[in-house]
Amino acid sequence: MFGAILLAAGSGTRYHGKKQDLIFHGKPIWRYAYETALSIVGESNIVAVGKDIPGGATRTGSVMNGLAALPKEIDRVVLVEAARPMVTKEQIEQILNDPYPSSTFVRPLVNTVIFRDGTYVNRNDMYDMLTPQAFDRKMLEEAYLSNKFNDMTDETRVMFEFHGVKPHFIETESNLFKITYPGDLNIIESIYINQNK
Repeated sequence: MFGAILLAAGSGTRYHGKKQDLIFHGKPIWRYAYETALSIVGESNIVAVGKDIPGGATRTGSVMNGLAALPKEIDRVVLVEAARPMVTKEQIEQILNDPYPSSTFVRPLVNTVIFRDGTYVNRNDMYDMLTPQAFDRKMLEEAYLSNKFNDMTDETRVMFEFHGVKPHFIETESNLFKITYPGDLNIIESIYINQNK
């Protein structure tokens, strides 16, 4: 059975405010990803962390709260972020149906990547990792209940470090852009217009 966790509890430090609560074309930003996931998994199988239930002190805490709140029958869970409001139904369906215990959307890097010591990295060897991501619910829960992870920014890393499971990569479109800074809303507006032509 499929379930979904919407992460909408962030403080929006870099945005200088709670971006998930911004009104965008008549409704809060967080409702976009929520309603898309809701249309697939149903109301009883989705938890909006930061709205339905409290968020944690960190992303890790928020994901753990979401996992604990889902019905026990859920065996595969997708994590969606309020800050990526233009995710499509097709993308969520694709990653939920991906037959791997750890799945993530990715995009090839387009910028040159350099370490702070001035060392260059071959961008062709790397991906920009995005959400949604989907997981075997029991495996992700087991990893987090081990108390070995406190402030992770990505659950595929949790799955890899605890279970040794590498994520399955799914290359996708640019609509999964994340709102991080105030000017980013202009990019989301452009994606919104393109999706609603």
